[in-house]
Amino acid sequence: MKLETLQKRWAKIRSNYRGIAREFGEQLTGAKPQEWLIFRGDVIRPVWTSGHGRFCSNCDHTRDICAVLDALRVKYETGNDAPRGGLTGNYIKIISKIE
Repeated sequence: MKLETLQKRWAKIRSNYRGIAREFGEQLTGAKPQEWLIFRGDVIRPVWTSGHGRFCSNCDHTRDICAVLDALRVKYETGNDAPRGGLTGNYIKIISKIE
């Protein structure tokens, strides 16, 4: 898939998304520099932790990011590589080549 095609698709659906989903879409299409640590190599890590000690919580954005990828018609696969299946082991790997 060409980057220009991806940018055109994003321009059509951009107004439907807010927050994390919008920032992810802009980062994916190149409209915004990669500021997040969400991309690690070729894998997207949509879950991270916030807080310390007993006030720690998981911030899960898997569904938001998958919704953006589905709307852009980008092929991806999801999985979990945590040894005991924890939420922070979730990953999304983009299969489509973006040139």
